[in-house]
Amino acid sequence: MTKHLRNICMRLLATVAYALALPAHAQERSVAITIDDVPNVHLYEADGHSSRLLKKLDSLNLPIAIFINEGHLKQNQDLEQNKRLLQSWISKSYMTIGNHSYSHPNYGEIGFDAFKEDVLKGEELSRKMAGDVGKKLEYFRFPFNGMGKDSTEQARMRDFLTEHQYISTPFTVESEDWLFTQLYEKALKEGKFEEAKAIGNRYVDLSLKLFDHFEGVAIKATGKPIKQIYLCHDNQLNTDYLPVLVQKLKEKQYRMVSLDEAMADPAYKLPLHYHGNWGFSWVYRWVKDVSERRSLMQKEPSDKEAQQAYEALTKSKK
Repeated sequence: MTKHLRNICMRLLATVAYALALPAHAQERSVAITIDDVPNVHLYEADGHSSRLLKKLDSLNLPIAIFINEGHLKQNQDLEQNKRLLQSWISKSYMTIGNHSYSHPNYGEIGFDAFKEDVLKGEELSRKMAGDVGKKLEYFRFPFNGMGKDSTEQARMRDFLTEHQYISTPFTVESEDWLFTQLYEKALKEGKFEEAKAIGNRYVDLSLKLFDHFEGVAIKATGKPIKQIYLCHDNQLNTDYLPVLVQKLKEKQYRMVSLDEAMADPAYKLPLHYHGNWGFSWVYRWVKDVSERRSLMQKEPSDKEAQQAYEALTKSKK
């Protein structure tokens, strides 16, 4: 075989090997599940001082990160019971602990001084409880994912969080479970169980579509798949349907990873090109071109019927 022919064969073999590797590469999917607004003391009280969501998580055998609002502990008269609930969340071996502020204010609306006080107030019990079980309180997530009204305010708070040894926590996928749960709870309260089931299934279906969407956007923004971070909340909908969503993701070959592992992805060190207070996915924030970002956002899957039903429900409460 001549040298020229050998080179052609080698290039051909390399091309074939690369082509064969592409499907496997495309299947390298992983996600960290994160839950905001912990603990839900109203649901805890309604369920006879038992967290059904926490029991479901016990059986799933996967890493979870929670973001705590200590102000929730005082939302009813059962303060000591609520403290025990928070301790039970924190003490789980599979649980990573994060601060979500005390009262869930919007940083862009209340400003630096008021917000930093709310951050510190939000760690008083959690940090001690975490320490008692050998854990650190090192993650922080902004309420509404609003990091500040402009780049200057964002830099000030970023420095403050770093000073207090917090890691600001992003997300890549969120599917409006806070909206769906209100429709879900209303249907259950009215005894419309088939309607409630349909709402739960639509939440799962939309979530799966959003994962597909953000997988594609991530590749456009970073050039490769990333470790996704899913944001949801401590509510009745996830009590019943987060296990369903997790199973569906596993069927799509997702590997469930810890927040620590997800955050080790180099993508989360990429510069952010958006400095407003609107709390959309970090995948969009990595897109430098504003027109391209808007175009990608316009293609994001949504459930218009659920949004309209939520708006009608909101108006009916006024």
